[in-house]
Amino acid sequence: MRNIYIVNATQVVTSESHPEGMYSVLSGYSRYFDTINYEGNEDKTLRMAKSVFHAQQSAFEAADNRAMWTVTLEMANGKQITRESFGGFPIVPEPEPEIPEENENE
Repeated sequence: MRNIYIVNATQVVTSESHPEGMYSVLSGYSRYFDTINYEGNEDKTLRMAKSVFHAQQSAFEAADNRAMWTVTLEMANGKQITRESFGGFPIVPEPEPEIPEENENE
């Protein structure tokens, strides 16, 4: 039976100009693994997809510059095989409203 496995990687990165965090799909993703490319061998195809999944998870774990990251491995039919994530959207305090100064000369 033919299957396609999909590895996705997303991230939220903060910066001085975007303290609320910028959400994006990591460059080079989504990655697709089709059993057609692995002689129809479903086990080999899944192992290759898992290898990429774990390598990206490891790279995210080793870096400390993201507020949030997620790596998923799923099948083309939407069945999720595994997911790893860390962090969340940063909480950015609301700026305090400016209170106009009263002019004593008025």
